[in-house]
Amino acid sequence: MPLLYGERSLRRAARLCMRRCSAPGIDGMSWTGYRRGLAERITLLSQALREGTWRPGPLRTVEITTYTGKQFPAVIPTVEDRIVHRAMRAAIEPILEERALPSWVSGYRPGRSRITAVRAAMTHLAAGRAIVADVDVERVSAGSTAQQVTDWLAVHVTDGSFLALFRMALAGLPEPLVPGTGLAPPLINLRLSQVDAHLDDLAVVRFADNYCAFTATETAAQAAFSTIRDALKAEGLHPNPAKSRLRISANAEDLFLIAG
Repeated sequence: MPLLYGERSLRRAARLCMRRCSAPGIDGMSWTGYRRGLAERITLLSQALREGTWRPGPLRTVEITTYTGKQFPAVIPTVEDRIVHRAMRAAIEPILEERALPSWVSGYRPGRSRITAVRAAMTHLAAGRAIVADVDVERVSAGSTAQQVTDWLAVHVTDGSFLALFRMALAGLPEPLVPGTGLAPPLINLRLSQVDAHLDDLAVVRFADNYCAFTATETAAQAAFSTIRDALKAEGLHPNPAKSRLRISANAEDLFLIAG
């Protein structure tokens, strides 16, 4: 909890939020407005979190259009809730890094991007594992509850006060992993870490919600595809049928492309 409600942590979270150009929440408060009297606002927010009186505010629901034209629903929390979400993220990410995420996972992690995923893929391809089971996860942000996600985190975090506040923050969202909150990126990794735990026997690289298992034969690739599919099914997830396939003589640059 001190990593969440400490004024230094909240100021750092606010600065990180302010680096991004974002619209006001449903209350109309912008970052320009919130900066006025920032020190006092942060002190009051810290006190509310410490005393347990903080409650998530209402959300503004919007439709986001990607550069490919795909539309999906997202939410815009109030600026103060965004600070809380970002402070929660800062508190849990180091724990997930140490305890939950294997070295072969990139995306939504500090210093691990598509570039690191492609480099790992090139290592496998250079070793002769050129037939790839490419499995993209369908709707990774859907189908979970606030309690379920809190239970996942409770495997790694034992602070009951933090977990109760975390569950409250998620309960204020239409879905715990809904796009538009600062919590979504690490929570996607938290959810998929349940799947990752079943795949240590594979030569695999995951970037965000895309798994690639590298094999030397088509038979092995088919078996790897089945293993990933079964691991996803165990967690209530499924491969995206339009994006998942076997790749023969794969090229690293063709993997982990963002298609909107």
